[in-house]
Amino acid sequence: MDGIIQSLAVIFSLSGIAALLIGAVLGIVIGALPGLGPSIGLSLLIPFTYNMSPELSMLLMISLYTSAEYGGSISAILLSTPGTAAAAATAIDGYAMAQKGRANEAISISLTASTVGGILGGLALLLLAMPLAKLALQFGPAGYFAVGLFGLTSVAALSGGSLVKGLLGAVLGLALATVGIDPIAGTPRFTFGQFELYEGVPFLAALIGLFAVSEAIALAEKQARRTEMGESRVGHVFMSVALLKETWRSMVSGSVIGTLLGILPGVGGNIACWVARDYARARDKNPQEYGKGAPNGIAAPEASNNATVGGALVPLLSLGVPGSPTTAIMMGALIMHGLHPGPQLFTESPALVYSILFGVIIASLVQYLVGSLFLPIMARTLLLPTGVIAAGILAFAVLGSFAIRNLMFDVWMTLGFGLLGYLMKKLNFPVAPVILAMVLGYLIESNYRTALVSSQGSYMIFLTDPISMLFLILSAISLAVPIYRVWSARRVAAVDPA
Repeated sequence: MDGIIQSLAVIFSLSGIAALLIGAVLGIVIGALPGLGPSIGLSLLIPFTYNMSPELSMLLMISLYTSAEYGGSISAILLSTPGTAAAAATAIDGYAMAQKGRANEAISISLTASTVGGILGGLALLLLAMPLAKLALQFGPAGYFAVGLFGLTSVAALSGGSLVKGLLGAVLGLALATVGIDPIAGTPRFTFGQFELYEGVPFLAALIGLFAVSEAIALAEKQARRTEMGESRVGHVFMSVALLKETWRSMVSGSVIGTLLGILPGVGGNIACWVARDYARARDKNPQEYGKGAPNGIAAPEASNNATVGGALVPLLSLGVPGSPTTAIMMGALIMHGLHPGPQLFTESPALVYSILFGVIIASLVQYLVGSLFLPIMARTLLLPTGVIAAGILAFAVLGSFAIRNLMFDVWMTLGFGLLGYLMKKLNFPVAPVILAMVLGYLIESNYRTALVSSQGSYMIFLTDPISMLFLILSAISLAVPIYRVWSARRVAAVDPA
């Protein structure tokens, strides 16, 4: 009970409200700018939260996360250019409505649906996280190793078009995670005499470089553009009662789908939004309207998109396993504050846990308020040329990487990882598995070696532990599913070459 009271005191303090408002404004702008998104936004934000309390930094990041997921729909509706990958489904009917002069209605549906999805996803997090955390307290070293492996394999399998490339990225991340002091022996390894690497490869340098700097290079490579919004004028957006009656069922179904799929590591909004849209279309009385400006074609994917936020935080808080790039970044932020997500966090820092649990719901309400009142101003950021956006990202990336330890070494590492991330994008290698493997590396290695020590070197401990066996089977399934899909697609292509 004390944790709940302390968390609410933080949330409704002047600092807490300011963090939520700032996060909402930044999130909507970052989400609306094509090419950016919550991962890049959080990677740039983390260094500036170093001196904040863990509760305030989490409130700021959650607010940015939820608002950025919504912000992607603004450019999707006005420009047919999704600001985030998850907003691609929204662009189909959203842009069609904007072309008919109904841009404000489309944005009001998107904002309301995103808010409903965020609230329902937050409620699911509130109800599920604690029971799962209590269950996770029964896990031993073998179980935690298998859980970490499951989180890694599932995301590696689902974060890119190629399973092999995803796994190669995960292997690279695990290799980087071995740099620094050995967690068992306590001796330096792979540091090459560089004292800056004794604490490991700087996580923030890798994070900012792979996500933000690589995107800045990609944007700078493009020809400078100025976006035209045509006749789509954005005013204050409030949803009418008639539209709410027409779309509320799609909002609820989209929220349920988004929450359930968000809990599964590696799925997230990119897939949930399409599943929700297809479900809404299948049960709609007028499915032929989809693609021509159907309001439910916006409501369903947008609700599911934001509902995945609460869903994705369930495994992070209860098991200590991030299921997406964005939650991996949040896990890195907690580690930076000396905290380790997982069941122990509920007993060690209850105020922080409840700040996150309540923060998702309250951040969704703040997002609605900010989006309703200030959207006409924030939509103007879509007119910024790509060169200006790239320069701004690079400036914040260099400043943020230097701010943590005041070392130029971290700046050079950030730029180096930026070049690596740019090359990976050029070669269609997903960068998410690299970051996830770096975050999960310590969990996987330390529990793997601890389990072997406790079993006197016998690998049977991983097969006799029921929790370990369950997650090892899930890991195998997460790898087998994409392999089967590729094999099935090739078989169909061979049968019907046309």
